[in-house]
Amino acid sequence: MTAVVLLAHGSPDPRSSDATRALAAILQGRSFDTTVVVAFLQHNAPTLSDAVAGLARAGHSEAIVVPAFLSLAFHVREDVPAAVRAAEDATGVRLSTADPLGPDGSLLEALDRTLPPGPAVLATAGTTDPDALRALDRMASTWADQRGAPVIVAHASQSEPDVAHALRLLEESTGQEAAVGAFVLFPGVLPDRIAAAAGARVVSSPLYAEVETITLIESRVAAALRRAA
Repeated sequence: MTAVVLLAHGSPDPRSSDATRALAAILQGRSFDTTVVVAFLQHNAPTLSDAVAGLARAGHSEAIVVPAFLSLAFHVREDVPAAVRAAEDATGVRLSTADPLGPDGSLLEALDRTLPPGPAVLATAGTTDPDALRALDRMASTWADQRGAPVIVAHASQSEPDVAHALRLLEESTGQEAAVGAFVLFPGVLPDRIAAAAGARVVSSPLYAEVETITLIESRVAAALRRAA
């Protein structure tokens, strides 16, 4: 039976890897009648090659790799394919790569469930990739239409505006206090930076355990299985 590998970036903050494993446990219990394991690009073990080697020892010859990323930036375009190729070469296991989790508009429903109406900042971990930035701008436009209020994209690292600057811009232009939608999967250093910039404002939690995230992973795996058939 085809196994599932949840491939995350990884973080020196143990909360991030703990949450990744918690998400895999949720998927194992609810979504998939097969083995679900985690792997990381950086900072944490196992690597994708090591995780897939473990699957091979358990008798799996095929697996779906789910990139647990919310933007279409460098990691998704370069690092994930390279890690998949290396894991296949090292283990002989046939790997199929699912589409990454974001940006996907279904996750906006999870943000809206915890945020009050009105203007909002869509706060991301950050990227410098132009295509990824444009995709996030499109998502912010969609979210603004859904909320009926202005939305600005901000970043916890790498790009401007940062969250504090975006909040000032939005609140000065609207005369209203803005909420912060943290468009991040797992807790860690950058989500903490987003929450600190939000101050006393309402800020959403990382998305890893939300039903929309679980449903999205299920659909990504199903689509990858159809492509691999």
